[in-house]
Amino acid sequence: MPPMHTLRTFEALARLRNFTRTAEELHLTPSAISHQIKALEAFYSTRLFLRSRRDVTPTPAGMRLLDVVARFLGELSDVGRQLRVRHADRLSLTAPPSLASRWLLPRLGQFLEAHPSADFKLRATFELVDLDAEDIDAGIRFGSGRWHGLRAQKLFAEAIFPVASPHYVESLGIRRIADLKRGVFLRDDFQSWDVWFARTRTSGTVAQSGPVFDDSALLLQAAEAGQGIALARAPLVTDAIAAGKLVRIGRVALASPGGYYLVTPIHRADSPMVKAFRQWLAGQ
Repeated sequence: MPPMHTLRTFEALARLRNFTRTAEELHLTPSAISHQIKALEAFYSTRLFLRSRRDVTPTPAGMRLLDVVARFLGELSDVGRQLRVRHADRLSLTAPPSLASRWLLPRLGQFLEAHPSADFKLRATFELVDLDAEDIDAGIRFGSGRWHGLRAQKLFAEAIFPVASPHYVESLGIRRIADLKRGVFLRDDFQSWDVWFARTRTSGTVAQSGPVFDDSALLLQAAEAGQGIALARAPLVTDAIAAGKLVRIGRVALASPGGYYLVTPIHRADSPMVKAFRQWLAGQ
């Protein structure tokens, strides 16, 4: 294959049949047009144009090449328009399952209602997905905010504190951190009760260690069902506390070293749908 730019120049010259007009259309100099055509003729080892003082005419070989090149460039242009239209309305997103179910989904309807043309796809996963390699527009991640090749915008920080259902705390008379030992300690793979007690400098004995969950959303569902006390990450229980499904126990909280960020590949960060989603998230 010859260089792509020489084919584009060839098609324009064969259509316009004049070096000056071709140069104007392609924003090049006539000399640059001439050099590209000579390079293309050298590549094919044949003359593609007959030159007169003012104009040029494709040779039979040039007409044969033009038939293929014009069709090729036309199809390439068509698919480019289709892809741009598809990407303009597309928004594919990754997010941790717990955040997706506990925080994002209850709010997402507002965004989709405001953008009815959005071609939205959500992938809930614990994996650190390669957004470029998997053709994904954006992701919500927890961490320090520094990921190579991605633009990151902080959404919110995270605090960790104990929660339980209102009925559970009333039935056991749990009012303060010191009362936690009366209950069952629900656990997950992300937060340790022993670490929480040590880092908040509060005393606690995990006398009745409860079940372990590999997903924070399941952990919090168990707490809402009155099965014990859970260490909750603030964004995941905001709605449940407001709805009275959970209550916070005590006022002690552990500040998390990281936060939640919206991340986007740099070359997609300003696409219309990504920008709209970023602005909507900021409002949330």
